[in-house]
Amino acid sequence: MDIAEIDKLPVAERFSKRVILKVSEIINVEQHPGGSLLYILTLNTGDEEPRQIVSSIVPFYTPEQLLNKHIVLVYNLKPANFRGVRSNGMLLAASDPAVTDHETCEVIFAPQFEVGTILEPEGFTPPEEELCYVKPDKFFEMQLYTKNGIVELDGKKIGFDGKFLTVEVYKNGEVG
Repeated sequence: MDIAEIDKLPVAERFSKRVILKVSEIINVEQHPGGSLLYILTLNTGDEEPRQIVSSIVPFYTPEQLLNKHIVLVYNLKPANFRGVRSNGMLLAASDPAVTDHETCEVIFAPQFEVGTILEPEGFTPPEEELCYVKPDKFFEMQLYTKNGIVELDGKKIGFDGKFLTVEVYKNGEVG
């Protein structure tokens, strides 16, 4: 099935064929030298080598609040450079739907899952083959959200093995 065919599928099925959400542990947190709002996070994804991402969560979290926490990584998001530092993925966070200018942020922590766990919409299984990168615009077309404290996509809860991603603060809103 090619990308054009995949893009015609229902949202949850398209998501399962395009996006890899992987539980990862934050093993190092550094302030980005060129960005006061940016952290450089080093992650254990369960792979041989650690992975690095850049995230604009400095106003919301101290390094101590992040270190050794399990998060959800958009594992196959197309890499990007943020002020000269390469970011290989993006963490998921919920926000207040009533605020539109990025003044709220709740990192979606995933302590209920082991590092390396691939999360999927209910009823879908992780792809067996390696998926190509997904561009940010394609990822955001398939809008994740929180409903009653559970992360969902197209009415399907996101999780693995009967356990689901949850949030504490922004129980009904957008995820990105």
